[in-house]
Amino acid sequence: MVNKKITCAIFALTMLGGSALSVAAPTVGDITSNQQSMLMLKSALDRAKLEKELSAMKDVKVSASEVCTSKGIGALALKAVYGVNNRNYASFYYNSSAAIEAQEGDTLLCGEQVKRIRIDKVIVEKDGVAYTLSGTSHAIIKN
Repeated sequence: MVNKKITCAIFALTMLGGSALSVAAPTVGDITSNQQSMLMLKSALDRAKLEKELSAMKDVKVSASEVCTSKGIGALALKAVYGVNNRNYASFYYNSSAAIEAQEGDTLLCGEQVKRIRIDKVIVEKDGVAYTLSGTSHAIIKN
């Protein structure tokens, strides 16, 4: 009878020890599940960061619309003029956060239409009034 009790106790300890070992040593399935959870958390974090950036961009749109409240062309300035494949392009900016590039016939952010782009000046029109924008540098002619 004593041997039977000892055998039952050893069997119980073995079973408990075996289950404790299975909890302590993760299986491949456990590792895969943890990796999947980590990827999902990283994805959620990246999404939250992108949503925050998009929210900040919406604020920029609001401030850009405030640029267009003045009459005429307001704070519009010519940044650069360049040509590619016999087409002229101009780079404009309203302030440090609102820049736009255009070619002849394009409409800018505040409704100005680009009428003519030349190496030394750009003519834009808004509300039927033509404005000439020019840069501070001069064109250099190469022979």
